[in-house]
Amino acid sequence: MTAIFDTPAETLGEHIARLTSIEADADAVHLWQPMLIPGLLQAYAYACAAIHATTPALPLHAVDERARARQQRIDQLGRPGSRHVHAVIDENALHRPVGGADALIDQLDHLLTLAALQPSLKLQILPYGGEAHPGLAGAFTLYRAEGQRAVFVETLTSSEISTRPDDLAAYASAWDRLERLALPVEASLNLIEDTRGALCARKSSR
Repeated sequence: MTAIFDTPAETLGEHIARLTSIEADADAVHLWQPMLIPGLLQAYAYACAAIHATTPALPLHAVDERARARQQRIDQLGRPGSRHVHAVIDENALHRPVGGADALIDQLDHLLTLAALQPSLKLQILPYGGEAHPGLAGAFTLYRAEGQRAVFVETLTSSEISTRPDDLAAYASAWDRLERLALPVEASLNLIEDTRGALCARKSSR
């Protein structure tokens, strides 16, 4: 385990490199995403649309590079000794047509394929109609590696990787609450499949 968890980043490139190193070192990754499918689990077309929408000034070649880099991160899931990834996704993200209906259908297919083929992935959906919860404050990712922990939080104009005990305690508590409120894994996968089926039916009826 390197000291990367405790090393401040000064430039955007250093910041991205630090986050990549933390993810590579982590033996557990906990993802909460209320708006989009998490980047680690995005299909290529969906990733391109999501990256372009959230960073519209980014050149198209850079969008393509980032989308392909996300595919490489996904590939790491199936390797021996790979990290455990547990994602909780708000049901809203299953209906938001990022990249259009075809891209969303492909993305839901991709989630179901990953869930079927990657034993290191646990996927839960937080359904509509639930009570208020700490995740309403926004997306976050918790990392754990050899007893060390870090949390990554991103906004429109900035992002932060924190190892402060108070931050870690707050986000760990938020994660525990989200996990309890989310549907069990089997029910979550059934909801993804049903949503995909409804989208396909709507598309064929047009």
